[in-house]
Amino acid sequence: GVLAGGVAHDFNNLLVAMLGQTSLALAKMRAESPARRHVEKAVKAAERAADLTQKMLAYSGRGHFEVRPLNLNALIEENLHLFEVSIPKNVSLRSELADDLPLIEADAGQMQQVVMNLIVNGAEAIGEHPGRVLVVTGVEEVGEADGRIPQYTAAQLAPGRYVTLEVHDNGSGMDAETKARIFDPFFSTKQTGHGLGLAAVSGIMRGHKGGIRVYSEVGQGTTFKLLFPVSQAAPADVEGDTAVSPDEHPAGLILVIDDEAPVREAVTDILEMENIQVLTAANGAEGVAMYQKHMADIDLVILDLSMPDINGEETFYRLRRLNPDVKVLLSSGFNQIEATRHFSGKGLAGFMQKPYNAARLLEEVKAYL
Repeated sequence: GVLAGGVAHDFNNLLVAMLGQTSLALAKMRAESPARRHVEKAVKAAERAADLTQKMLAYSGRGHFEVRPLNLNALIEENLHLFEVSIPKNVSLRSELADDLPLIEADAGQMQQVVMNLIVNGAEAIGEHPGRVLVVTGVEEVGEADGRIPQYTAAQLAPGRYVTLEVHDNGSGMDAETKARIFDPFFSTKQTGHGLGLAAVSGIMRGHKGGIRVYSEVGQGTTFKLLFPVSQAAPADVEGDTAVSPDEHPAGLILVIDDEAPVREAVTDILEMENIQVLTAANGAEGVAMYQKHMADIDLVILDLSMPDINGEETFYRLRRLNPDVKVLLSSGFNQIEATRHFSGKGLAGFMQKPYNAARLLEEVKAYL
């Protein structure tokens, strides 16, 4: 998991440059250009690579999480049609959702991926024969003894109330040897696929402090049971979509502190296209010195978290000592929870997940200008 997370993080830095430069090329290219379709294919390939690195990060438990109080029933109901069209027509999909289900603390996108992966996995286990996949939610009290049961997440469950998600299929089932390996990365019983689906489920559950139980016998189908700690938030605390389009401000001065030259170059090229001036620094010490020199003119600092010598956290504190009101947008290939856990309540302006394309970068930056 640590190796997968580290490799994915390094690839995300390269993908910032790839996605940034190719999306920038598209923005500058005429619609009738014969080269346009080739650049579009390069963008799609980079996006597929970014998706793969996110699955690797999910397996390591360090994927992109934006945790909020979440109604799991609502997520399942809203995505039911998407789940149905993702499985063969010979497999029926039904749901039995518990009334008054408590909220959980979770990332909606990651939960959609978890449910989707389990449903698709169940449908593939059924094969070409008619079959069914059943999704069930409920509540379970976990005691001291229950929490010590192996959960496929290398961690015990703390005693308390848990929301449960069960995905049942009446497919071929698994023997003990197969069941012991299903969450291993790149392990698959199918002829196609990269074997990261269930590995990603395992990593996502680790990141959400949840547990997994698997029940299966050859010829008897399989049940995946996931357990999520109940949120302390009241239902009224769940917010709807309040996203707004940022105002267009085609000016400003941004300081980019990142030890990866391709990242600095891509960010500079994209922002300068919008007439936003950019200063760059290759490490924390250089960035602090640059900020001190141009403090009065700099509107925003884009700060990489993982840098040698002086890391992003120490750089942030040094910037804050120079100016307590400095706006710092932290950027990392790791998930938001892990990347920002030491910045809580410290005045961090925001977080931007790597990799990002030109449109995402401009949207984030313009929100602070």
